Amino acid sequence: MESFVDLKIRLFIGSISVIVVGFLIYFAQNPILQWVIACSVALLGITALWEYINLLKIKGIQIPFWLLASLAGIYIIANYLATQHESFLVVVNGVVVVFFFSVFLYNFYQIEGAIINIATSFFGALYIIVPLGLLLKILYPTTMNVFLHDGRLWMTYLIAVTKITDMGGYFVGKMWGKSKLAPHLSPGKTLIGGVAGFFSAILLSLLFFLMSKYWGLESFKLSLMESIILGGLIGIFSQLGDLAESLLKRDAKVKDSNSIPGVGGVLDFLDSLLFTIPILYLFLKATGV
Repeated sequence: MESFVDLKIRLFIGSISVIVVGFLIYFAQNPILQWVIACSVALLGITALWEYINLLKIKGIQIPFWLLASLAGIYIIANYLATQHESFLVVVNGVVVVFFFSVFLYNFYQIEGAIINIATSFFGALYIIVPLGLLLKILYPTTMNVFLHDGRLWMTYLIAVTKITDMGGYFVGKMWGKSKLAPHLSPGKTLIGGVAGFFSAILLSLLFFLMSKYWGLESFKLSLMESIILGGLIGIFSQLGDLAESLLKRDAKVKDSNSIPGVGGVLDFLDSLLFTIPILYLFLKATGV
């Protein structure tokens, strides 16, 4: 079918991604791999920032990549270190303060367009860097309970439910979708695809709930109602994250944030997760995990 012309490359890239991510999550408690994961997340953040800044350049906006890249690297690594020892929270907060003043100091010598440059710098940090820092806090929750100091199942849940939303919407939308969900932002997305993605997220969340009850998992506590509500929220915010990145690309008049086959760009790959990471993090904080 013509509508599935890119399906093979999507499946290939997706399969490789699942294997790599699955391996890293499974062995995430290994001290050496912990550093590999933290550095990998930082590298993803820096690459996504580079793609974001390239979108801004198309709009004639120039912000310092080196400043945001430095913030991304230090902030994300500091968040990982803070999960190992709370004293590193000072570093996390210090990076935020230094970045805040640095953006203004940089623009003291770039007066023309300073308001736009400052605003887009702060937005890039909030949009990309902060969620990726929270991602490591989900994987390595700061708790004194040895059973709960393991977020591997929560990380698996986050990625699986977020991506099943994309997959459910993609396949159902391609096969039966007619009414467009947001034609001015993403012409390929359909209303029935959005509904399918939403319910796919809830169904998979319920499956995680059933598995946690069956195996009595200490590090993954999710009630029936929580699984429905959380799955629904992820199903909604996953699609909002996708549309939000589409908004940025449409304004810059580009199809993808990069030219990686089957993916587009790192920002395209992370877009839905950037919105669902804070949702799961807030849930875990609210429930005391």
